Amino acid sequence: MDDPTISRIRMIRKEISSSCENDPEKFIEYYIKLQKQFNGKFYEDEISHEKEKIIKKKVA
Repeated sequence: MDDPTISRIRMIRKEISSSCENDPEKFIEYYIKLQKQFNGKFYEDEISHEKEKIIKKKVA
């Protein structure tokens, strides 16, 4: 049984790998650029959003 989310993640990873010409060094460079671009902001925003949802549940 295929999980659609996992299938989508795998598809995107293959696309990224192809765009990097399946070169491990280019692949790593790609992710390093993303890390610098987002500087952990997405992750921190997600944590804040989840904390907010938990607090709202406790208050309600």
